[in-house]
Amino acid sequence: MGAPHAGHSSPDPGPGSAPRDTVAPQQPAYGYQQAAPGPTTLDVGRALSYGWTKFWANPGPWIAVTAVGMVIYLAFLLVVQLTDPATTLAVLFIFLAVMAAVWLLQAAMVRGALYETDGTPPPFGAYFRAVNAGNVLLTALLAATASFLGLALFILPGLIVGWLCMFSLHFVIDQNQGPLEALKSSCALVLANAGQVFLLALAVAVLTFLGALLCGLGLLIAGPVTVIAVTYAYRVLTGGVCHQG
Repeated sequence: MGAPHAGHSSPDPGPGSAPRDTVAPQQPAYGYQQAAPGPTTLDVGRALSYGWTKFWANPGPWIAVTAVGMVIYLAFLLVVQLTDPATTLAVLFIFLAVMAAVWLLQAAMVRGALYETDGTPPPFGAYFRAVNAGNVLLTALLAATASFLGLALFILPGLIVGWLCMFSLHFVIDQNQGPLEALKSSCALVLANAGQVFLLALAVAVLTFLGALLCGLGLLIAGPVTVIAVTYAYRVLTGGVCHQG
């Protein structure tokens, strides 16, 4: 987990937890803070509204980070055109390199969304601060492999696996869990709130599709809004605190 906000107390880490970093003043920080006990019902409309509001309160860095993803995609196309890879090994190498970059970018966006839920809108550089790249990549690889195998089995199983794993990177980044533990935590959280999370996943899919229709430019807005909305859902469903300002 990240460092707690200044002026807020946070429970001591349990055995085996990574020590919290000391964060200098004026630096955005996030930390998992437990809300008062109560129901953890997710309102999908509120989650999307939260994502929309937080995005427009800090649009520049979010658009810049999302644009990095588009640059990665264009670079991939350029490399393929220039090198014309003819061997399976070359194609696999390029594919894995691009996927690793995309997964790390997704982790950066999740970290940015965690800052937003803690009420500290991040500048561009804060998205890329010290994410546990090894755990992120291994978690994403395991989830992607399971989804791919599921897609090969008449598509639906792959979609279900992707749905079950939708909070896995949040557990890695926000609670410093290992890959297998994070995947297990995500599956348990989704299954415990299946109806709410399904509606959220459906809304995210629709918004992403609509954003892609506008020559992909709509993804500069749809991408950040949906990432923040999903992160809001993660925090609400795990009993965490979301800054409402």
